[in-house]
Amino acid sequence: MFDYLIRNGWLVDGTGNPRYRADVAITGDRIAAIGQLAAAGARKVIDARGKIVCPGFIDAHSHTDSTILMNPTAESTIRQGITTEIVGNCGNCRALEAPAPTPAPASTPSPALAPAPAAAEKSRFGTFLDQLAQEGTSCNLAWLAGHNSIRKAAGVTGSTSTAEQMAQMKDILCRALDEGALGLSTGLEFEPGRSASTEEIIQLAKVLRRTDGIYASHIRNRDASVLAALAEFMEIVRTCGVRGQVSHMNIRHNTGAPEGAWQSCVEMIAAARAEGLEVLADMTPLNYGMGMLAAILPPWLRREGNANAVRILRDPQIRAQLRHDCDRYWRFIHRGEWERVYMQDNPAYPELNGLSLPEIAARWGKDPWECCFDILAAAGEQMDSVSLIARLFTDEHLRETISHPLYMLVVDGYSTRIDGPLAKLSPFPLHFMGMAYFLTHHVREKNTLSLEEAIRKMTSMPATHFRLKDRGLLRKGHFADIVVFDFDHLTAPLNFGQPPAYVTGVEYVFVNGQAVMDNGKHTGARPGRHLV
Repeated sequence: MFDYLIRNGWLVDGTGNPRYRADVAITGDRIAAIGQLAAAGARKVIDARGKIVCPGFIDAHSHTDSTILMNPTAESTIRQGITTEIVGNCGNCRALEAPAPTPAPASTPSPALAPAPAAAEKSRFGTFLDQLAQEGTSCNLAWLAGHNSIRKAAGVTGSTSTAEQMAQMKDILCRALDEGALGLSTGLEFEPGRSASTEEIIQLAKVLRRTDGIYASHIRNRDASVLAALAEFMEIVRTCGVRGQVSHMNIRHNTGAPEGAWQSCVEMIAAARAEGLEVLADMTPLNYGMGMLAAILPPWLRREGNANAVRILRDPQIRAQLRHDCDRYWRFIHRGEWERVYMQDNPAYPELNGLSLPEIAARWGKDPWECCFDILAAAGEQMDSVSLIARLFTDEHLRETISHPLYMLVVDGYSTRIDGPLAKLSPFPLHFMGMAYFLTHHVREKNTLSLEEAIRKMTSMPATHFRLKDRGLLRKGHFADIVVFDFDHLTAPLNFGQPPAYVTGVEYVFVNGQAVMDNGKHTGARPGRHLV
């Protein structure tokens, strides 16, 4: 007898092939059978007539490591059908920075989540993962070791590192890989990674060869210098002989990139693949995107660290100079197009979150530049946590990028919830509906790509590239990460300025064979695993 039998659904199996009618059976944590199983018995039978049954979605670019301690049930992402999140992106990895968590009282974890006794003392990374696993999560997590976090741990702040610091960074990365990290991420538009040389990154990326790790990069620039930044990425991947992922390669036609830059970047990736390099890119679903306010600051301002940057940022003469020297990131800001920019989160003035920069300027009686400088200065050494939302892309750009065969589909958000402290920190709808929006808007409304191809780009494509064994497909013997949803009635509310809302239409979500969503309700189960 099976544990679950999902009957009469339309199976979209993750391969990109056309949907077909079949039943899916689950036993334990695996898919036990697929076919016409009307005569089979099961402890629970789910009638999926008229519904889509597909592999659980894999968000290959997530920042849920920043919220998972506050939200172990991963409310907003599970309700979209996301069963696996690859975290530690853009150079920032919570497991390398935060003190190891003290597990909160929770239901008894699955035996599969219980950490094995360590043969030797684990690093901060391994200890964090073990204790998080003991508490349990509703989603699977796969981790990248963040370069910015590694630099901080080794005390590297400038453009060069000593031989001792380099050895320490390699050791931190080695231990993280041994303890389950899939690879290395960089965030080269942000400090402290922005100051690192290409050679430093090459030395670290060479370490990935010992575990067949992947190098995922938020490249050094996606505006005026995007072609040089992508060339640097290719140099690293080619020199080190590792797989590569260009994070959110959403080249901005209207923010300062050269004419034709997106096509040139795509051709560069295609040429790299033709020579045998395993390189892909990913794209987010909205015209809007997230960014960090501190990224607009020139390197010279932050050369001696955030504390010194805050001190000199209060100088009126420095501010006057900055108005002409903050043109490396989101160059439309330099053109004065502030109406495109919204405050997402900042530690000093949370009441501003969700407001546009012109609205903040009107409230304070200052121009937007002064508001930005004041917000950064008030954030102090936490200035890197000040995040923005901006209208970045055109509809045409979204269509050509999302439909391109070299792009997988990602959210670039984090799991959150509509209540509690996280709700106040998450005014951007993306976190609640990003993955589902690919299906409701780009598939159902705009016909940008087929449902089968969209699901392939968010299941088997990332599973294959990131080496997530036995995931991303509906196949006998694979892990039972499965989503059942009503495609015709799926909603993904894009409600800027309104209270956050969850996706509706996702009826069942299974993670490792356990029901985490049952008839549209989160069960509270935490069967997630750390994928290695």
